[in-house]
Amino acid sequence: MCNVQEWTSRLFPSLAVHSVSSDPARPAVTFSFTVERQHCNRLNNMHGGCTASLFDLCTSCVLALISRPGYWSFLGVSRTLNTTYLRPVPEGSAVLIECEITQVGQRLCSLRGVMRRASDGAVLATCEHGKVNNDPEAGGKL
Repeated sequence: MCNVQEWTSRLFPSLAVHSVSSDPARPAVTFSFTVERQHCNRLNNMHGGCTASLFDLCTSCVLALISRPGYWSFLGVSRTLNTTYLRPVPEGSAVLIECEITQVGQRLCSLRGVMRRASDGAVLATCEHGKVNNDPEAGGKL
């Protein structure tokens, strides 16, 4: 089994949980992240693939707030990940990644992410993430 903390610490050494809202009506997690050289393209801005990977990981983590055996306990697999890039994110930038569940059912869910510059709240990128639940049936075999 993959140790998420182990591989993400190497991939995203400056990613941390900033805040958590476990309000059942609107579960959300905000992460803090600082862009380092290894995250950048030749223009010293965060690479689009890094942005998409951050959104994939961070939005998925919100599902941990509502998961239980047979209900999103494996955090699902991606069906769609639509990322919109609005502003460049230069090396050294501190950002906040706000993630929330917009809809969740037994098999499908929709998640939303917004990346903001920490200093002034300017929106840098957004994402819509669709996932499908891949949990085995409760009481079933793995």
